[in-house]
Amino acid sequence: MTVGHPRRWALLAVLTTSYGAGAFGMLGISPLTPSLVEGFGLTRLQVALIVPSIYLGGLFFSLPGGRLADRLGARKSFLGGLALGAVGLVAAAAAPTFSAFLLFLLVAGVGWSVTNPSLGKAIIDVFPGHERGIAMGIKQMGLTLGGLVGALALPVIAATLGWRAAILACGVAVALPVAAGWSALAPLEAGAIEVTRAAATPRAPADWSWARRPALLVFFGAGLLFGMVQAAVLSYLPLYAVQALGFDKIGAGLLVAWTQAGGAVSRLAFGAASDRWLAGRRSIWLALTGAVGAAIFFVYARGEVTGALAAGVLAFFAGIGAYGWVGIFFVISAEVGGPRQAGLLSGMAFAAIVVGLLTGPSVFGLLLVGADSYRVAWAAFASIATLVTLAALLAGPAIDREALRPG
Repeated sequence: MTVGHPRRWALLAVLTTSYGAGAFGMLGISPLTPSLVEGFGLTRLQVALIVPSIYLGGLFFSLPGGRLADRLGARKSFLGGLALGAVGLVAAAAAPTFSAFLLFLLVAGVGWSVTNPSLGKAIIDVFPGHERGIAMGIKQMGLTLGGLVGALALPVIAATLGWRAAILACGVAVALPVAAGWSALAPLEAGAIEVTRAAATPRAPADWSWARRPALLVFFGAGLLFGMVQAAVLSYLPLYAVQALGFDKIGAGLLVAWTQAGGAVSRLAFGAASDRWLAGRRSIWLALTGAVGAAIFFVYARGEVTGALAAGVLAFFAGIGAYGWVGIFFVISAEVGGPRQAGLLSGMAFAAIVVGLLTGPSVFGLLLVGADSYRVAWAAFASIATLVTLAALLAGPAIDREALRPG
């Protein structure tokens, strides 16, 4: 498929809407945390297992998912991943025990792990370089808007019909794009044919030469730290709102919605800005999001803001720090891979993030239980956000040069 496909914006609209529906289900687990605590009788440390269960599959399947996207194309891999995610969520709604619930979330997460590299591949296939930042920002905005709608709607469903009905709604939402998007995404199949033919041609083992580039190792390490921060916010902000700030479960859902709104706005804004200004220095925008996150987490560590308006504003900026970096991160990884390896490098980027998503909640939970203080946990994550900001600033020039040199 040629760069600058004539229907690229229409395709992006379908991909973004489908991704948003998937996010409604997958990210919708986070605002349901207080209901799940009551439903299963969980401890504060057990809460750390919920969100990582969704992303554990990504640790093992994001790289194969990236190769699948390179070989089969975006349509089959993306919609197939959503289909598996829907199956896992529907099964989770009927889980008899917490262990079974986590297992079904793992199945859903395997499908979800395929979607990011598939979308990275699609954007590299159909968009020219000077439009990829805004395209990735729009796509990622779909993710956060889906999470925002889920944060508003799902706690209400859980409060009126029970948490199982809310999880079932998650599964149905993820399943809808599978049927609705199949025909609309048909133009992506041409790219799949071209890539499949190219993949059938023997090539040197230089496919993995990126692993010998120090700048990329730093880049993926930054993704791990960013993932830790994101997962901590996803896992514990709702519980923090209830236990420390005195909000009810629906109020906690509203704070989660504010974080998703901050993420949606910042992903779009930073994506557009990275195309228009400092296009060759996209890492600057990574550093900016890390700095915002560090500042907000330091505020959380200094005291409890209980006013609804102030808590909402802080949550909005927490969303910028926790989610605003993702679109830029995937643009860089896909640009490093180029047309032949965009899926693979996007998969590697997602795998790095997944390691952070898996470890972040556990670290936050252990700090919370050990110190019996949210302030200690937030201070530690403010330090992590500061570290990733420094890494993006110091290693940024080398990282950006790698992005300008397709792998």
